[in-house]
Amino acid sequence: MIYGGLGTAVGGWVKACARAGLDVAVQLVEGPLVLDGNAGMYGAPRQRGANTGELAAHESAEGIQFFQCSWSGAIAAGVRVVEEWRADVVHLHTAMLWYLASAIKVATGKPLVFHVHSVDRAEYDIGNEPNPFLAHGRAQEEAIIGSDRLIALTRAEEMLLQQYYPAATSKIRVLGNGIEDTDAPLKGSFSDRAGLATVLYSGRLVERKGIRELLASIPEVLEAVPTAKFVFTGGPPRVPADDVAAQWLEAKHNPFRERIHFTGWQSPAEMTLRYASADILVVPSRYEPFGMVILEGMLHGLAIVAADVGGPAEILEHGRTGLLFPARDVTALSSALLSLLKNPERRRALGLAAAREVRSKWLWKNLVPSMRAQFRNDVAYPRQGS
Repeated sequence: MIYGGLGTAVGGWVKACARAGLDVAVQLVEGPLVLDGNAGMYGAPRQRGANTGELAAHESAEGIQFFQCSWSGAIAAGVRVVEEWRADVVHLHTAMLWYLASAIKVATGKPLVFHVHSVDRAEYDIGNEPNPFLAHGRAQEEAIIGSDRLIALTRAEEMLLQQYYPAATSKIRVLGNGIEDTDAPLKGSFSDRAGLATVLYSGRLVERKGIRELLASIPEVLEAVPTAKFVFTGGPPRVPADDVAAQWLEAKHNPFRERIHFTGWQSPAEMTLRYASADILVVPSRYEPFGMVILEGMLHGLAIVAADVGGPAEILEHGRTGLLFPARDVTALSSALLSLLKNPERRRALGLAAAREVRSKWLWKNLVPSMRAQFRNDVAYPRQGS
């Protein structure tokens, strides 16, 4: 069940590796798990007391095994899965489960790969996220030190890992995420009149995503282009869209309220419709390790305005497949948005170039061989994390 970029990336890797012939299984600690549209498969019941290792096994239409367990029984269940399923590599995607992965590593001796989807200390230092990220960062530090291999999403992330954890430098490999192709039309859903355009924000509504800078730019943009509108997708599941809007909008937005729409959390199917009805995708992040949303916007042929940081800076080419602006610079963000709102021809040119680029470089099938090679290398020459 997808709640954000991490879920999209992990799900993409799992399915793409399975299609490429790798045997892939997922250990899910509780849930929810939704397979093939069946929403009835929820997590294993919460257990208290002994670590029983109780498992519930499910198989998706692609033949991927899902092993569900309780929090209390996760370690016993994980060791059992690795031994009985005869796994060669354990691939960790979140430090929240480091306690589990490290126990499996100690019990089985299997090489452990840690996919660092975001550097927690950078979330706090660069993105200005609140203190809990530092608390979670302690678990991430243990995972970085104790894993046999680290996968960074971009060169910028590799440099951050080296900066914060220099002793881990030799373990780092760089491998970006990918995306599934789509048959979505690249023409026909975009406005061809200046000003008549929709600017879409897609993602978590948090500090490091640059939401405050985007909201600060809106009055100037809508004052200059009265027919444009902004759509914000995202927010905690089950929280009403009006509550999400009330959290972020200020009095200065009141004159433009009818042209600022918050949708709340959206499913992948709903997001496909949002992309199809948008003209510009804006990604104003202060810190962005990769940016699955960038690939999604490219796939749908959207003109993209993004902060010149991390993933966006390495995925997009300024002036050809998107427009980059200095992070936190509200004036530059407003200028970039206005330049595209007033020029539909440029929007279309950027969007089509991006759509071609993502299909030639960022599809999962183009990235799996590198992951397969990494797995083979880690099995043949396992490192011993300290």
